[in-house]
Amino acid sequence: MIKLKDVHRVYSMGDLKIHALNGVDLHIKKGDFISVMGPSGSGKSTLLHLIGVLDKQSKGSVMIKDTDVAKLSDEERTTFRLRNIGFVFQFYSLLPELNAIENIFVPAVLGGQSSDESMKVSKQMLEKLGLGQRLHNYPHQLSGGEQQRVGIARALVNKPEILLADEPTASLDSKSGENVINTFRKLSEEAKKTVVLITHEESLGKMANKGVWLKDGKIDKEKDF
Repeated sequence: MIKLKDVHRVYSMGDLKIHALNGVDLHIKKGDFISVMGPSGSGKSTLLHLIGVLDKQSKGSVMIKDTDVAKLSDEERTTFRLRNIGFVFQFYSLLPELNAIENIFVPAVLGGQSSDESMKVSKQMLEKLGLGQRLHNYPHQLSGGEQQRVGIARALVNKPEILLADEPTASLDSKSGENVINTFRKLSEEAKKTVVLITHEESLGKMANKGVWLKDGKIDKEKDF
């Protein structure tokens, strides 16, 4: 599903070169639930941005679903993301003026689904995530954990095969955080979604099927859980 070979990412700041990734090799299979851990500045977010087709590597190969994404045009990259990748963010990024189901409905319509189908799918997604009684609540009326589950539903509404989560539990209490991670695990095991989780909390990272630790832009170790 995802293959990175000798991937480097170098950022230039004047005469200064910052090596965010320095020769990363990583193979993620369909249905894997991978957690990526490491200290601040280790390259976690850079790795996620490359897998999410939000950035391009400086050297090496990034293959996603047998597609060399670096060779896609900007328009093709946008379409590829929309069709194949869902994103879950740390701060939910819900639209405050829309209720839960409307926050899911909008990206469904933008993804090309009809209004009727978008509403149907949005309702189903929220019900599957235990929010069937909260469809018409606005973000400020939801707990942090509930808001994050709305965010997960939004990421899944266009049926991507890959789900990328960047510190999705950082703003949650421990119980809500565990519930969110369990949701990812269920999506991996039952729906065969490929999940890549960025986290600085090893206790949560170890709830994945496999852990990858980054250090100084390189993979320091990998471990199955």
